[in-house]
Amino acid sequence: MSRKRRALPGIARAARGVTLDTGVLIALERRHAGALALVRACRLSRAAITIPATVVAEWWRGEHRSLLEMGILEALSPELAQRAGELLASVGGSNAVDATVVASAAKRGDIVVTGDPHDLRALARAVRNVSVEPLT
Repeated sequence: MSRKRRALPGIARAARGVTLDTGVLIALERRHAGALALVRACRLSRAAITIPATVVAEWWRGEHRSLLEMGILEALSPELAQRAGELLASVGGSNAVDATVVASAAKRGDIVVTGDPHDLRALARAVRNVSVEPLT
């Protein structure tokens, strides 16, 4: 007997994944309602959640390890680092973690969810397949 999952009525697989920035991890650790709703929505729609390693480095203080289990932890490869550097050069004024988040999302055409959409939107304008949504 097959163990295939049947689709739930009215719930389709998400067409795009979600890449998280540091602000979302902080909001999750503080049990912010909007951040918790985001994770629930991703689970229901089976949207992939990606957390770039640079985000973990900026956020990690030795607690809440279980938050890292909700998604795919993406290593900082040389190619990803180079793309982030190119984004920084093209936009200026942003930081390396934000540039890595956008470069990571661009690899998959993800939506970036952030607590600080201003800087990330400037970076996302330099690539064609990334949208930035504020955490509400």
